[in-house]
Amino acid sequence: METKPRRHKFFQEHRYWVWLMLALVFFFGLVGRFYDFDDPPLDFHPTRQLHSMLIARGMYYEGLEDAPPEQRELAVHQWKSEGQIEPPIMERLSAWGYRLFGTDDLRIPRFLSIFFWAIGGIGLFCLMRELVGEKGAILGLAYYMVMPFPLYASRSFQPESLMTAAIIFSWWTIVRWSKNKNWLNAVIAGITAGLASYVKSPAVFFVAPALIAIVVTDQKLIKTLTNRQVFLIAGLAVLPALIYHIDGMYISGFLQNQTSFRVFPDLLKDPFHYLQWKDVINSTLGIEFFLFSIAGALVIKNKPYRVMVLSIFVGYFLYGMVFSYHIVTHNYYQIPLTPVIGIGLAACAAVLIEKLPGKKTFGLAVLTGLTFFWMAFNFWDARMNLKHAGYHDEPGFYAALGEKLRDYSVISITPDYGYRLAYWGWKPTKNWMSMGDFAMRELAGMDIDKDALFAEALEGRELFLVTNFAEFERQADVKEILMENYPIFDEGDGFLIFLLK
Repeated sequence: METKPRRHKFFQEHRYWVWLMLALVFFFGLVGRFYDFDDPPLDFHPTRQLHSMLIARGMYYEGLEDAPPEQRELAVHQWKSEGQIEPPIMERLSAWGYRLFGTDDLRIPRFLSIFFWAIGGIGLFCLMRELVGEKGAILGLAYYMVMPFPLYASRSFQPESLMTAAIIFSWWTIVRWSKNKNWLNAVIAGITAGLASYVKSPAVFFVAPALIAIVVTDQKLIKTLTNRQVFLIAGLAVLPALIYHIDGMYISGFLQNQTSFRVFPDLLKDPFHYLQWKDVINSTLGIEFFLFSIAGALVIKNKPYRVMVLSIFVGYFLYGMVFSYHIVTHNYYQIPLTPVIGIGLAACAAVLIEKLPGKKTFGLAVLTGLTFFWMAFNFWDARMNLKHAGYHDEPGFYAALGEKLRDYSVISITPDYGYRLAYWGWKPTKNWMSMGDFAMRELAGMDIDKDALFAEALEGRELFLVTNFAEFERQADVKEILMENYPIFDEGDGFLIFLLK
């Protein structure tokens, strides 16, 4: 009797499908991020990126012996003038990159952000493979790598990519410790958790719930309270951030003026606030993906891991309650939510793949096609948005404006609190507050006399610069005062300057 040859185990388990899909996911994710790579970093929260750009340039110029002394002194002064909340890790890494290549090329911090996000993707795949299997993990990874909002965010010069990667690896190492509770795994889990909270302290809302859920559901409470490895992990997780904040608040003092406008408890009583929060989730990560991911967390088979993922969602809710203003006004506060949504979607996909009939080859082929087209559509949308958001003219415009204003004291209504002029024009200015700044202060309960503030702001200034004409039109009272009382010093395409003296 003739027997059919056995198919290789590689093909029986569809390993080829896993590797094919991994290649496609990283292809779309990385090519999308490297598209228009040399465009100035103004496409995503430019104020936040310019803040880091000024710090990194100052760090670089501090050791640049062949730079003109006046320029070096100004660069260092701009760096020191920037408020510091989280440790400037990305800025320091970028400054080292500048030194390595001999230039403050802004592609270096962009590359670093993309690199850390991709490393986080590798860690997320390894984690999801532990929780739901590698086939489901592919779909969760596709969301993490190719969803447009995380794609834009992970190109930006800010600590979110590094923080998100550290959060992911903290989850993965906690899971590995739960499977093999030895001292080495405990140390690794504690170090990765500590790195996440050190990079940016809000990471604790995503790391702590995962650790608590694992240790509480994995063993009895009495045993947990007497487990020295648990205390080691917890100690290593909080120690770096604790030392940093003690130093910043009570020793060096650099954090003492950085806690204002952080907490707005009145927002928590406003039902409209929660509708805004929902809208932000929808516009960034997709409310349907968010809801499906919570449902997906419910079908994770292993109870400790199921509770862990659900606890991370609870941690996100607490995070949004604490940072109630920023969660609806700064959409990059949604970035750490991306990987946990990916985990929930991976769990949904794992259940779907498990239910495919027969040998699953046809079902996987259909799933491959659907995923491919979803990634292709998102990649193309991201590419077109990046293509049309061109900022190549901005450096030259602000460099020329900086030369024009070099010898004058200036107050300005410009984008990003005057950071563009400060960075490319090497010209610091006093920034006049926007309508959003006034609204935030009123929300915080401050009484504002705008006329008195404006008169005080003009004192000692020679010129008033306007490059943000949309904001200029919103402040009709300021526009009226300037137009009726002060002559025009100079004007051109994109700028208007009033002579104050």
